[in-house]
Amino acid sequence: MRAGAQIAVSLVSADPPLERQVEQARRAGASLIELRVDLIGDPGAVTEVLRSNGDGGFILTIRAAVEGGAWDGDDAERIALIESLGLLNPDYVDVELATWRRSANLRQKIGLVCDTTPPLGPCGGRLPTETRGAPPGRPRNKLILSRHDLDGTPTDLDRVYDELADSPAAVLKYVTTARDAADALRVLGLLHRRGTERPLIALAMGEAGLASRVLAAKFGGFLTFAALDRGGESAPGQPTLDELVNVYRFGSIGRNTRVFGVVGWPVQHSLSPHVHNAALAAANINAVYVPLPVGPSAEEFRRFMDFVKTNDWLDIGGLSVTIPHKQHAFNWLRDRGLPVRDEARRCGAVNTLAREAGGTWSGHNTDGEGVVAALATTPRLAGDGLRGRAIEILGAGGVARAVAAALLRRGAEVTVTNRSPERAAALAAELGCSFRPWEQRALGNVDVLINCTPVGMSPQADETPVPPERLSPGMVALDTVYTPRRTRFLRDAAARGCATVCGVEMFVAQAAAQHELWHGRAADVSVMRRTLDVCLPP
Repeated sequence: MRAGAQIAVSLVSADPPLERQVEQARRAGASLIELRVDLIGDPGAVTEVLRSNGDGGFILTIRAAVEGGAWDGDDAERIALIESLGLLNPDYVDVELATWRRSANLRQKIGLVCDTTPPLGPCGGRLPTETRGAPPGRPRNKLILSRHDLDGTPTDLDRVYDELADSPAAVLKYVTTARDAADALRVLGLLHRRGTERPLIALAMGEAGLASRVLAAKFGGFLTFAALDRGGESAPGQPTLDELVNVYRFGSIGRNTRVFGVVGWPVQHSLSPHVHNAALAAANINAVYVPLPVGPSAEEFRRFMDFVKTNDWLDIGGLSVTIPHKQHAFNWLRDRGLPVRDEARRCGAVNTLAREAGGTWSGHNTDGEGVVAALATTPRLAGDGLRGRAIEILGAGGVARAVAAALLRRGAEVTVTNRSPERAAALAAELGCSFRPWEQRALGNVDVLINCTPVGMSPQADETPVPPERLSPGMVALDTVYTPRRTRFLRDAAARGCATVCGVEMFVAQAAAQHELWHGRAADVSVMRRTLDVCLPP
């Protein structure tokens, strides 16, 4: 970015007092403060904070309702308010392209407020704006010209950029709405192609757009926006200032920062970004890990990965793969003739994609080893291991496949069960183990019961995959779900005298294996575990 990795915190309420919020935001790392007058609803409070902060650092915005704001009055009243507040010298004034185009009279008024027209030089020519005596760091041209697409991300982003660029704006701003992570990456592509021509803010709203906000620093964006606190977002999908600074280390992201992430649907509750970014910080690795929501179908996954594969400028070095894409990832690699390593090939599922030195993508699976490591923490299994143990696996998806394959390699007697008996039977036949109908789950001889379904995951934390009466003393119960840490399944198992292993142990083990695979060095597992301890309730 031109002036470092800038963060603008949007303020949307005068309660608590704006002055206090401004101080808090600056202390926490904000470079600019956006005063969303349309949301604050108190021009007097905005006037006071602009007057009392002579050092500047403000963006003035009165966003129209048609572009996602709250102003539903007429243009004349809005422009009059921009004129009066603009006299208090904010650094920037954000005005929509549609508003700017509406009339020559309106453009003249906004132009006077934002000082978009250079004065005449001694020979009648226009002087460049930077020669007009502006204080250092305070550009005289204050106009940010913006466009907001609330319904999606258009295919022709460059056309919209050209429309914005045909103006005297100091900064161009284009905000779309991301349907999935592919939209967010396409918005970053606009920054990559055009960000050196003019100062450009290009972001995607919504949960799927987070990567565009975090990676703006890598691809030369003028700034990114954050909320001061959760609940104070000025746009959907806006992260908090604390998340940008302390989880994603936004201030350390630059052109050479490599990108990693988690692909799934949904991924908003994933703690992988917290854990992996903490490990990257501890190892002083110049990389960042972001959530990448990709729609649930195999076709959506293929389109996303084909985009990633053919756009090396993204600098994506590796991806975690979670529900429902683990088999989709395996099939994508197979169909394109890309290598699938033994542990993933044996189970037919991929939870880790890696871009190798020559640019080739390869598939791996660390889920099975994660469960084996987690079970080894249980005294009941530490002595003679897993050989000969009767282990039942609930589920027949990507995690179940990896876990079953890993346990079979260690001599366990594995049985799989699933709500869909056809899927359980197919998996058992493929791996060479037993299966039983879902109605008979946890009946008979079971030494270890492993939940590989999402049942019990937040926000459905009161659900359990097994009737409590089928849990008996002597069993070991392991849940691959880790949010919450103590699922109802594990609470029921403990109450019935079972030894329990929470999903945190598996999660940390498989994440550490991914870190080592991508970065060529062991992860600090204690940092990963401490990070989860902070994120998860007891």
